[in-house]
This record gives sequence, structure tokens and C-alpha cells, in this order.
Amino acid sequence: MIRAPLRPAWRRLWHVLLVMLGWVIYFGFWWKVLRGPTDVGPLFVVIPFIIVMVPAITLYWILHNLRLYRARDARRGSSIVADHYERDWHGRRVVADWDEVHRAREVVIRSEEGIKRYRVRVDGGAGS
Repeated sequence: MIRAPLRPAWRRLWHVLLVMLGWVIYFGFWWKVLRGPTDVGPLFVVIPFIIVMVPAITLYWILHNLRLYRARDARRGSSIVADHYERDWHGRRVVADWDEVHRAREVVIRSEEGIKRYRVRVDGGAGS
């Protein structure tokens, strides 16, 4: 069981740049609106652009979500995870009596020298 790597830095940077571009365009258009009336000329460019781009972006977003939906097996239930595993996320060996741990009310987990031990607390005290 190894943790999946995070997205590459270039992809996160690309998303940040796209979001920033969206906000610049948004505030740019509001700046034009707040400055007052303009002639009709720019409308002949802006309106066809909007008529084409809004449905195109919406279609892309729908297809993107459909692809995610298919890739995740529709997320109809919880993920199936093995009850018994040999190593944790950091590569430490896991030692446990899983049947006993499953029945226990309290479990103590200790990490010592590359080994993670799961033990059932028997004394009921604060420390073990």
C-alpha cells in the first residue's frame, strides 16, 4: 500500500494560471461595464465569441466529468481495502494480530525502528 503521488507541479501551475486568467477576464469585462457606454462595434465580436465559447467550455466540462465518472467506477460504494497489509504508507513493516485487533475496543499503535505494531490495550489506562 503506497500513497499515490501528488499531481506534477507543472499541472498545478497550469491550473493556477487558468484560474488567474479567468479572473483577469472577469474583472476586465466589469471594468469595461463600469467605465460607461461603448459603441456597438465590440458587441459584434464579443457576442459571437460568447455564443461559441460558453457551449464549447460547457461541453468540455461535461465530457471531462463523464470521463472521471467512468474512470472511478461510478463511486457506487466504498473502496475495497485489504484488511491485512504488510507495510504502511511510509514503508514500515506492520505487525498485528488482526483478528484480535478487529474485536478490540481500544488499539495501541506504536512505531518503533521501522516497525508499526498494533496491540490491543488490556489495562484500560491512559498509556500502554
